[in-house]
Amino acid sequence: MSEASSLIVERLWRLKRGVDNGDCQGLAFVHLNNLLRDPVYRDEVLEQVARQGTDELRALAREIQAMDQGEPLLARSPQPVQHTQRTTATSKRHPWRRRALWLLPAMGTALAISVGFTAFENRAERIDSDITSVTTWESGRTYILDDIVFVRNTRLTIQPGARVEGTNGAALVVLPDSQLYSRGQAGNPVVFTSHKAEGQRSRGDWGGVVLLGNAPVNQPNASIEGLHAGTRAGQFGGSDADSSCGVVEYTRIEFAGYEVSKDNELNGLTLGGCGRNTIIRNVQVHRALDDGIEMFGGTVDLKKVLITGAGDDGIDWDWGWNGRVQFAVIQQHPDAGDNAFEGDNNGDSHQATPRSEPTFYNVTLAGSGQGATQHRGMVLREGTGGHFHNMIIDSYGIGALDTRDEVSALVGNDRLTFTNNLIANTGRIGVRKQERGDRDDDFGFDEQAWIKTPSSDNFFEIGSALQPAARNVRHPAFESSIPMRQMTATTPPQSEFFEESATFQGALNPLTRDSWIEGWTAFPVD
Repeated sequence: MSEASSLIVERLWRLKRGVDNGDCQGLAFVHLNNLLRDPVYRDEVLEQVARQGTDELRALAREIQAMDQGEPLLARSPQPVQHTQRTTATSKRHPWRRRALWLLPAMGTALAISVGFTAFENRAERIDSDITSVTTWESGRTYILDDIVFVRNTRLTIQPGARVEGTNGAALVVLPDSQLYSRGQAGNPVVFTSHKAEGQRSRGDWGGVVLLGNAPVNQPNASIEGLHAGTRAGQFGGSDADSSCGVVEYTRIEFAGYEVSKDNELNGLTLGGCGRNTIIRNVQVHRALDDGIEMFGGTVDLKKVLITGAGDDGIDWDWGWNGRVQFAVIQQHPDAGDNAFEGDNNGDSHQATPRSEPTFYNVTLAGSGQGATQHRGMVLREGTGGHFHNMIIDSYGIGALDTRDEVSALVGNDRLTFTNNLIANTGRIGVRKQERGDRDDDFGFDEQAWIKTPSSDNFFEIGSALQPAARNVRHPAFESSIPMRQMTATTPPQSEFFEESATFQGALNPLTRDSWIEGWTAFPVD
């Protein structure tokens, strides 16, 4: 590699560290491999840094632009012959992508010597102490959590393809005023999993991922469950509804939920007081010991989330959560689990504010039917409101919906709504039998009459509305068996979050073959 190329590599490394340190507005991080391999990507990053970086970073970007010859500084990985023969606009502009492999040995040596970076090394690194400065876990590498690791007053970035393995009792806890950027890609997700060998893994092998922020909660002195008694490290909540706990996308979390003590477990993904600028999308939580995802207050939104085989509830919320959810699938396995949704406001004060009142559109809740472990679709209690629309609730052995505590006032004030949903294969319209005497836990509220109101446009199907594969734990599929023309869906709200075109019931568009679940999810049983 020429001296000029080595100088560019060194400057690109400095630029990446500056971006990772937050020195460029609107750019959270950049991939060094892509900067080196792809001149188009490099040019776009340099242009943005030259416009929005700090003075020092802008000067560095302009210096690199003046030196850059628009050529690759690192070869792409070899591709099969049938792929390299494809002709696209990009490959026509950059024929070097098929002939640059000769740079590989020299580039690897130069990088290791000049900037201390090895793009090709896949060794594991053990993590047993807190993260207190800007840190990046890199693509293709494995990081082993040996303890509860706190991210304190800084930012942790995890690049696509990185693997994080948790040992018994370990967890990753991102404290308020810190952020996690776990940004995988559709074909190259970030994976959090057990450190045990494949075939020996099970629910609760390690703790899970916890993000804590400064958004409002209705519990005084809120502290996250699952940490050892007496610790103050898990406290969260504040007044900033727009705050961010970071970005988690194209990320899988497997075999989490370590039991700290009896009835005191961490979840697969725990979000405490995370604000609406937190991004949670394309996230799978698989075979957690406790809940799949639990929100403790905050205003965080969820989009395109998949929860499979949770040991307790799929999605759980408490303490004033006011987020939005679109495109979510919860599959409950026949050997474990409780409710797909378990919603609460505050067990100590049901009227506490801000009151829990999340909004859901386009959700598929796939129960396991009359198996050994039976489930409920939804339990709403302790004063929670909520809005549930365009959902499929299918194959729940106990029932689709159970309300508890005070409900009538919430319904009367439109703080609890349930419309345009499809309830299928759950017996007597999918709710519990009428409750009397000691079993009346919602002051006589009649769930059956409520969801059968003609104006609610809920639809009831005797048989299943999902394909049989929706109950397959190894190779599931969640497409509806009901034609779209028979669905009674409504249009999602006009907003920057909701996709208004999703005028169908369930999480998957019945008119398209491509599923947002494909390519980055996995369903190992051990």
